[in-house]
Amino acid sequence: MFTLSFAIFTLHAFTNAQLLPKEAYATVPQLISSAGYPVNKYRVTTEDGYILQMYRIPAGRRTARRSDNVKGKRPVLLMHGLMGSSDNFLIMGPNKSLGYMLADAGYDVWLGNMRGTVHSSHKNLTRRDAKFWDFSFDEHGKYDLPAIIDKVLSVTKLDNLFYIGHSMGTTSFFVMMSEKPEYNEKIVAFIALSPAVYVGTIKPIIQLLLRDLNLTNRMRAQGIYSSEIVKNQWQSIATTCMGRKIEENMCVRFVALLVGENDAEVDLSMLPVIIARVQPASWQQYEHYGKIVESGVFTAWENGFNGTIRPYNLSNVKVPVEIIYGENDQLVHKTQVLRLAEELKAIGVLEDVRSACSCPKWNHLDFVVAKNVGKLLNKPLVKDVNRLYNKYGS
Repeated sequence: MFTLSFAIFTLHAFTNAQLLPKEAYATVPQLISSAGYPVNKYRVTTEDGYILQMYRIPAGRRTARRSDNVKGKRPVLLMHGLMGSSDNFLIMGPNKSLGYMLADAGYDVWLGNMRGTVHSSHKNLTRRDAKFWDFSFDEHGKYDLPAIIDKVLSVTKLDNLFYIGHSMGTTSFFVMMSEKPEYNEKIVAFIALSPAVYVGTIKPIIQLLLRDLNLTNRMRAQGIYSSEIVKNQWQSIATTCMGRKIEENMCVRFVALLVGENDAEVDLSMLPVIIARVQPASWQQYEHYGKIVESGVFTAWENGFNGTIRPYNLSNVKVPVEIIYGENDQLVHKTQVLRLAEELKAIGVLEDVRSACSCPKWNHLDFVVAKNVGKLLNKPLVKDVNRLYNKYGS
């Protein structure tokens, strides 16, 4: 029954692809400019040849835009989660999305993108090459983040920056600190939104998908190395969420199945845009999380899914860490977050651990796309950045 429903759902989507609002297709600079903010673009090349696009909001809407106003401003780097990109911190618009709110608060906002997103390429490989997709968040932490951080500090001529990550953006941070602890000195403090380190209590359906290598191996055998094959289909399916009430409800139920139910915070007018902007990822990224689920250990990818269990060394983290979790997060459960918090507390780096807000149904996606994300999460979060920067920044 579900298969039939989904087939009808998808067919209807393809017939209405032209209905998507312009925000579904806009580039990141177009999103920022149309919201009334200045924007700069940068490229950085990693040690292993990936070219990553970065975006910068150097001032708020009410700030004079002369270049000399940026000098000495405190930089904040925002890093996205799996199947996301830099637009995760922009898509809900001014007064809601964190990128805009930090810029309005006087920060120099940098939006990074990991390899695999549409904002990435490679010096020698094309996106059709199997080798292009041979990575997980292990490479994000060892290559992408160091290159991005070094670029920000090179441009700003400062010694350190503030880091905020969501989901895989936190996973990659902890990988970087484990494998390249010299980067501690380049970070003022770290706010981890739904930190995806221990993920063993996720929904059974997600556990099954992450642990099942048969599906991804079959895809590889057909020359399909990533979820990029369905990128355009996401845009088509997104149109269904603009349709009749029954179809909108199917979209909401599908999202709730994966990340947790919180109907009150679903903005139906934005749901098609959010779905249309879903990013591709390598199968290995999913498999790496599956290895963590299977082992119960925050382990490196070393020798693949069935290979060596080598725990990342969290004791290498030396920067202050604030953790924020969702009460109804079905991908990164509260119990798993508190396990991480205890480990960080034991090594003396836990600044705080708290619920995102008083909302008991706050889920994994609400951190970036909740209807009231500005008021419920980001307004207090900006105050946290102020406090931590004043406490630990130079």
